[in-house]
Amino acid sequence: MTSFTSKKILLPLIVAGGFMFCACNSKQVKEAAESFAQGFADGNADSDEDSTGKTTATEWSVDGNTLTYGRHTYTMQGDFNKEYVSGGKAKVTFTNVPSDYDEFRTVYENLLGKTSYGVSAMLPMAFELWGRNHATGEQCLKLITGGTCYNEIMRQLPDHMVANEHAPAGDGYAQRCLPAAVLEGANKENGYNPTEPYTVNIAIGLPDTWGEDSEMLQAYCYKMNIISGNAWNTTLRPVTVMLPWRGEQLYKVNNCSSLYVNIFVPRQDWNGLK
Repeated sequence: MTSFTSKKILLPLIVAGGFMFCACNSKQVKEAAESFAQGFADGNADSDEDSTGKTTATEWSVDGNTLTYGRHTYTMQGDFNKEYVSGGKAKVTFTNVPSDYDEFRTVYENLLGKTSYGVSAMLPMAFELWGRNHATGEQCLKLITGGTCYNEIMRQLPDHMVANEHAPAGDGYAQRCLPAAVLEGANKENGYNPTEPYTVNIAIGLPDTWGEDSEMLQAYCYKMNIISGNAWNTTLRPVTVMLPWRGEQLYKVNNCSSLYVNIFVPRQDWNGLK
């Protein structure tokens, strides 16, 4: 295993965008500290300090359909990918939202980005990271999106997650708990607090929207549905992903507009995500 000397820069913890959270204000939302590592090796990623203060590399490994990154685990299960399977279902479970961009990229490149449904499940992770630190979240969204998807997300997501002149504090329009709305067990009655480990459930779309050729994107496109609770009037939230005809064979999200529209106001406090 090759290792690199990493330099870690600790940044002050910041509240997402400096805005006040509103109706689903977290009691325990963890503010993220970014770290930037020089070099990246198979099985090694961002550095950290142990109890003695010595800098060590965060190790990760893949065993079948599970990736372990330090103490965090990510697992995917599904009976469909490129080929259409009638009634196909899939799910992705994870113990924690990635701590930073390096962890997010490791999970994407070495596990979840390799399946059509895996990359879809990274959207709530990226949204949550954006809520914690805008710059980190933007990096993550750029990594997993293609076409005009990133620009479309950034035109609308901020208005739905943080208070501004259009949604002042106390207005139910902006909901910081939006990323949790698609996680299993999260609903408006319990403040969108999901069960653990966190789970994203996905159902395959229609045959005529599976594996479509796109000359514009130069990719195959696949439309599926993330199964949500009762955050919206309809539980099936469409997501389209694409696989390039050439180059790196990692899926990217092409459309996910159903995930960043208004959710119903939570009736309890949101406790944040780990």
